[in-house]
Amino acid sequence: GINAEYGDMARAQLEEIIAQLLLPDSNAITAATAKLKEVIKEPAVIPALCEILTGCDNTAVRQYAATILRQKVEKCWSKLDEGFQSGVKTTCLTVLAQGPAKEVRNSVTGVVSVIAKHQFESWPELLNFLTEACMNEATQQLGLYVMGVISDAVAMEMEPHYPAMFQLYSGTLSSASPEVLYLTCIAMSKLVLFIGTENVKPFASLLPASIKAVHTLLSADEDKACQSLELFENLLECEVPVIVPHLTDLTELCLEVAQSTGLEDATRVKFMTFLNWLIAAKKKTIQKLKLVERVLGVVFKLLATPEPEDTESETPIQYAGIILDTIALHLPADKLVPALLQTYILPGVGSSEALDRKAGLVALAVIAEGCGEYLVEHHLQECLKLAAGGLQDGSDEVRNAALYALGQFAEHLQPEISKYSGEILPILCSKISHEMGSENSALTRTYYALESLCENMGEKIVPFLPSLIEKLVSVLSGTGSNSSKEMAISAIGAVTSAAEQEIVPFLPQIMEHMKVYLMAPNSEEVLSLKTQAIDTLGIFARSVGKDVFMGMAEECVQLGVSNLETAEDPDLKRCLYGLFAAISSTHPEVLVNVIEPLVQKMFESLDSTEGMTTSYKDSSLLRFDLGESEDEEEEGEEDEDHVLGDYENIEGIVVENSYLEEKTDTLASLAELSIMMGPAFAPFIEESFSYALKMADFSSPPVRKSAMLCLSQTAIALHKLIHKNNYQDESALLPKMLSVSVPHLIEVVKTDKERELVCGALESLNEMLKEIGAEMGGNDAFLDELIEIVKDVLSCSTACQKDEEDDTYSEEVDDESELATVLLDYAASILPTLATAIGGAKFAPYYKMFLPLLLPKNNLCKKNWASGTVAEMIQKTGPAVTPFAETLLNYFLKGMKDSSPDVVSNCVFGIGALAEACGPALAGQYPKFLEVLAPLLKENGDGRTMDNVLGAVARMIKTQPDAVNLSLVLPAFVQWLPLREDMEENVTVYSCLRYLLGAGALNTHLPALVPIFAAELSNRKVGEEGRAELAQIMTAVMTGYPDLMKNFGQDDLAKLQGLLVNNGS
Repeated sequence: GINAEYGDMARAQLEEIIAQLLLPDSNAITAATAKLKEVIKEPAVIPALCEILTGCDNTAVRQYAATILRQKVEKCWSKLDEGFQSGVKTTCLTVLAQGPAKEVRNSVTGVVSVIAKHQFESWPELLNFLTEACMNEATQQLGLYVMGVISDAVAMEMEPHYPAMFQLYSGTLSSASPEVLYLTCIAMSKLVLFIGTENVKPFASLLPASIKAVHTLLSADEDKACQSLELFENLLECEVPVIVPHLTDLTELCLEVAQSTGLEDATRVKFMTFLNWLIAAKKKTIQKLKLVERVLGVVFKLLATPEPEDTESETPIQYAGIILDTIALHLPADKLVPALLQTYILPGVGSSEALDRKAGLVALAVIAEGCGEYLVEHHLQECLKLAAGGLQDGSDEVRNAALYALGQFAEHLQPEISKYSGEILPILCSKISHEMGSENSALTRTYYALESLCENMGEKIVPFLPSLIEKLVSVLSGTGSNSSKEMAISAIGAVTSAAEQEIVPFLPQIMEHMKVYLMAPNSEEVLSLKTQAIDTLGIFARSVGKDVFMGMAEECVQLGVSNLETAEDPDLKRCLYGLFAAISSTHPEVLVNVIEPLVQKMFESLDSTEGMTTSYKDSSLLRFDLGESEDEEEEGEEDEDHVLGDYENIEGIVVENSYLEEKTDTLASLAELSIMMGPAFAPFIEESFSYALKMADFSSPPVRKSAMLCLSQTAIALHKLIHKNNYQDESALLPKMLSVSVPHLIEVVKTDKERELVCGALESLNEMLKEIGAEMGGNDAFLDELIEIVKDVLSCSTACQKDEEDDTYSEEVDDESELATVLLDYAASILPTLATAIGGAKFAPYYKMFLPLLLPKNNLCKKNWASGTVAEMIQKTGPAVTPFAETLLNYFLKGMKDSSPDVVSNCVFGIGALAEACGPALAGQYPKFLEVLAPLLKENGDGRTMDNVLGAVARMIKTQPDAVNLSLVLPAFVQWLPLREDMEENVTVYSCLRYLLGAGALNTHLPALVPIFAAELSNRKVGEEGRAELAQIMTAVMTGYPDLMKNFGQDDLAKLQGLLVNNGS
């Protein structure tokens, strides 16, 4: 080791070791590293490193010496005596004052920032040095660089000096040097999150010059212009509204860059990314300042430019679509869509220029997600007409855009778009045939449209199955690319989701071709095909019926286990977990023997750090393994310096998408297995819950959302084991799980800024309330808190709903986007569940709080969910709702005149629920109810509304039969059976008819009704409870009215008898 008495020898020996570390020789580096680990333990190493910094001529050696010194200082600064500390501080400032090479400057500044974390306030020489350096033109760049790094380390401690620093930056922002401008912006960015209200005005006064500085940098150094945007990115996150008065200038800057074809695409995308974030964060202010029109103009212009060929990175054209999507998600559809249609989409589609026509269709496609309800209500046929016209266009680009639009419509304009599936599906099948041999975006977009349409068609897909399956199987058996075969397998999955058991006759020929990929080795060529085949196999498990899948279940488990043993690819693993979860939903018994190794593999996926890359704030700050950790600590003593050094330089951890998706889907599969496997999962509940809790703080929102699902589902699973399987919860695990998960979910609703996560937390709370009941909170304080968060969401006062915007700009603008409404819907849906959980009498007083928040809704989306929620609340509250009957009745009667079929249908359901709940109190108004309901029963009427009319009438008859004139009502009632769309009303309707049959009131209508009863008895969509009611009716008919069965043949009667047995009669 180094002997402290021989300082020169210490320096020489250490210098030699560092020089060896720099050699391009791995053996020399290994030997030098071993020596370094020894000498680094000596106290004299710090003075020796300081001497190298001040006296060595070799830049690389000095840089490495500073790096080692920084790590040494990080680890043991508080243990150094005052003389050592003073020497290091003096050395650092001396070296910096010499104006060293950039590498040395950066590494020595790293040492200074570590010391500043410990001694900033007692080191006045540092601030004096910085001030002098920044004031002197020759050393200004050095001073600003060090100022930025120190600000990043101790911004809070520097607050007393902010006024002087702002004054300094005011001068440097007028510099002609691009480097000075860049360093000033970076230094300012480090202070943003610590700006208090008293410093807002002076800091804000620097922003016009800062925007101008970024503009100057664009022509001098694009990379540094992009890095300088960090200042404004931090300002967007800042709770103090410093940025708001400058939004117009920032928006104009971003739009100018977006259109500047002379700049690199990466630069344009960076500024467009910032603009996109700005629109989402400051949506109200953007509207108030009338900047939306300006943004739309540039976006449309970009959409109407040719796509570059063969580029893997994001392009400005693609990002223009992302910005438009953000606008559609965050702005009210009733204001956005008319302006967009009239000014851009319709003129674009009608243009003689193919690129304008493409832009019009892409714009229409993009807004389908955010403005779906508005488009369905006002422009559905127009949208389809425009897309159909685009499919016939002579330009490939326009046809591709039309296919993209169809896919977006099929995904986001449900269920209304399914009415047109008969016309759309043949077009898409024809397209697949046309593009079969090619490998292009047209084929990808055709499959996207086909999948989106098919998976939402339900039974409407059945007539198309022979031709669809033939087409898709021919792709699998053909010589096309693996990519086209992968899309075909995925499409088979979508078709199966819709067709369910109707796919069974086609399974043998599908499996014949899929087995080739299912049994293939995990080679790179077929891995994606194999992964997709396993995913589709999981859909078969859920869709083809328990009896049919029984013959495949064991084989699927063996296939899954053998693949899981060797699986390394994250996509393959998540699809395997999904397959096991799907099997558990129908045949949990076949998984009992493999559940333990399966769950352990899933835990390994959650533990894995594969695909994660750690980035550091200054990548030039190298780190060595100095091998000091074992001997230097006293046992049990936490080394605070070391913790600071290791973590404070980490800027972020990036995780590849496929590994994020693996963790997201693993948690979802774990949640499902916990519910479906019953007692077999009991040994893994506690550990699964612990993993979910750990992942609930993960950086990725989708992973966190999946973790919240897993938290709630594992708690529900344990509750079911205790109450249904007599499981002994000896360690009181369930109360512990609930005491952690429930407060966590409530906190997410209150404080998280990601709306999707808040929706997930509300959904999880609702599920737990349904399954576990009010005791999930442990006490009444929980109920108060739950009611409070629902009220906060409906009042738009949670963290994710509040815009951190200056009220001057945003107070007059309501957030009426469809995305905002989804959140309200999730919160409101808790109310009916709560009424069930605590009982109507206890819930009824809350009507005074919630009705004002629910009833006066003018926005279409809000009217839809509000009317439905109120109706469900009434149904769950029962007679205790009577004091509010008049208010609710007026609301529903008014809603029945609405232009939206959904609102009308909800209000009809509400009238029936109110009549049932209030009983005799409303019987006198039945004639009025029937008078307003009758006109809704008509040819080509809305199916769901008509079903709810029948449900409402059925509720009145059962509640107060004497108040209904059956001779007038029953003929119309019978005429419109069976139900068309709202199958949940079957139980209500058929229980009413069973009551009337028993009362002898149906005799004259039975000849018309019996064929309907017999047919509906085999209709799975009627539901188990509905079919049970039908079975009782048919049993009574066969016993009491045998003459009515004479029209049935022997085979029909035998089939009917079988159905009656199967449905519990």
